[in-house]
Amino acid sequence: MENKISMILKEYGLDEKEIKIYIFLVGKNELTAYNIAKEIKIHRSTCYDVLERLIEKGFCSKIEKEKKIFYNALDIGQIITKIKDKENMLLSLIPEFEKIKEKGVSKVRVFESKESQKQFAFNLYNRVVKGEIKELYSISGGPAGVMDVNKKEGKELVGEESFEIFIEKLIRDLKKKKLHKKIEYKGIWNEKFKGTDLVRFFSGWGEDRFFKDLPTNASTIIYGEYIVFSFTMNGNPQAIEIQNKLIANEMKAYFSYLWKIAKK
Repeated sequence: MENKISMILKEYGLDEKEIKIYIFLVGKNELTAYNIAKEIKIHRSTCYDVLERLIEKGFCSKIEKEKKIFYNALDIGQIITKIKDKENMLLSLIPEFEKIKEKGVSKVRVFESKESQKQFAFNLYNRVVKGEIKELYSISGGPAGVMDVNKKEGKELVGEESFEIFIEKLIRDLKKKKLHKKIEYKGIWNEKFKGTDLVRFFSGWGEDRFFKDLPTNASTIIYGEYIVFSFTMNGNPQAIEIQNKLIANEMKAYFSYLWKIAKK
């Protein structure tokens, strides 16, 4: 029986010394730390520390009598009542947290390394799988300094270290599992990339439109409440992710305007 009690209390978060002292106190009258330490053969200072932790966790209580401190174990029923009270307090906070969510969050992350960019693509993939993303819009003048538009082979179009290669792999995985059908894709490109393998690859996912001499050296990806800017700086591909519902909605409105005037 004691093994079962120890196993459950350990699962709840008590360590071995805490379990040993609590079990020892169950069913006993109030005892001093000196008597407890003597009976279970541990150092008195250690015993004080453990007892204070048990009080903090809600398993023991203490009372002062005649200038002495006595400790006793709380009944398991009392402990459960306290846990339920704390649970109800946390449940009462749900509406408050929902209000915070409604106000929206604002976060900025920079992906500079190959591993961080790979992690970004992985996170984006998981959001699609979970159904958190309903649309994905892209504006790209082409990855300047990385891509050669005159080359026709897909592997040569995208540099091995570029951010775009992770997005390409992401799309391949989505298509393979037919998850790309869950979201709406629209892409706006510089017209000079029309007919390249890269654009054809994206076109197989959704719809693309074009601008002549699109004035941007960065690629912009908009989805959910996120915006990502990817670009090459000093020969190093980088990406900046902004999570902000208001800004994302503004960018979607901007994209919608460009989409209407772009050429098919």
